[in-house]
Amino acid sequence: MSSAVRFQPRFATPGVLNSLDPELLRRFLRPHADWLKGSGIDLAEPLDLGSLSLLLMAGSGLPADLIESLCAIDELSKPAMYDGLLGCARKAKVTLDGPVAGPDLALRVMLADPALVQELRVETASLRPKRIERYMAMTPEPPAPKRDIEKRIKKLEAALDEEFQKRQRGRGARLYHYDEPRGFRLMVRRGDTLRSQPVIDDDAQTRRLLLRPELYDVVRYDRRHGDLLVNAKAKADVRAYCFLVGEHLFGDRFLFDPHLAPKRYTLEPIREHGLAALTHADIAGIEGVRLVLLQLAHPNDGDAKVTLDANDVLASLSLLGGHISPEAVLKRAIFKIRLAGEERERRVAITPPIGAVYERDDGGEAVEAFIENRGFLLPREESLRGAPDTLFTLY
Repeated sequence: MSSAVRFQPRFATPGVLNSLDPELLRRFLRPHADWLKGSGIDLAEPLDLGSLSLLLMAGSGLPADLIESLCAIDELSKPAMYDGLLGCARKAKVTLDGPVAGPDLALRVMLADPALVQELRVETASLRPKRIERYMAMTPEPPAPKRDIEKRIKKLEAALDEEFQKRQRGRGARLYHYDEPRGFRLMVRRGDTLRSQPVIDDDAQTRRLLLRPELYDVVRYDRRHGDLLVNAKAKADVRAYCFLVGEHLFGDRFLFDPHLAPKRYTLEPIREHGLAALTHADIAGIEGVRLVLLQLAHPNDGDAKVTLDANDVLASLSLLGGHISPEAVLKRAIFKIRLAGEERERRVAITPPIGAVYERDDGGEAVEAFIENRGFLLPREESLRGAPDTLFTLY
């Protein structure tokens, strides 16, 4: 491991190691017993937690799978993961005599059922902020997926695997399916394009390493509006999700036709209503909203972009007596939304006609309510009227 990389897992600190059941810690470290013994730590003897901590915290020469395990436990030990870990503990039938600390709980679950830990990490990753584009079903009313969804998921997984192989993305596409109150969510694990990277081996010789980085895409279905929300690296991947999800889960390959994707987001409420576009009193859980960036373009200036970047864009415009020209095209907006009980503000970006970035966790419901209630998400009827004028290639 390069000395330039900062590797300081909290799990490896003496205070945390000392709080763990010694036998559980030994079980966790046992796959690396030979390496540890060569580094001066013998699992057959009483553990010197101070020396063990120094060895793990240094990071130098650690086996790759041990690094992965340390990072996984660190990630799972965060307070926001605790409820999810408890759910995993119940599924794995882990016996808890009482409340336990996050690292202790993460270690117990990992030892009991590593697959549950992986699923929890994947599910959590699918809720993090990503640019997700909306593709509305071209039907008068929001459609419902076909029955036998689990069987259809398997067929979709096979079809995606075939699609990625055909485009030289490797094999092994894996789908994780999660039901949501407003629809469902798919987390798709797959390979990126094959890469060649120079590496130095133990004999100080340079060689080429061929690798295919791991990627995760997210696909959600919002049954209230009939929208497929897709996060993927390339446009070809986006098109594959639109066509194959439509075909296998809804029985219509062209249901979410990306080539005719209608406009779903608009920033016109900012121009029309000014500060009133940030009203949030009707939305439970939101304590404050600011517009911190607004990007505009003017057709008469060759569509040159102008960015207004301030602590509060609308308040600044109001103080300066300014307004937004009717001819200006509103290209992108970034809001900061403060939710009750959270110290940090959430960043919410909207990029018409179909793009938005924000967290999709439990707090995402309040964020989506703000987007919808203030008119930044267009009604289905209005989007359908504009569909013929909108081409996917223009996005």
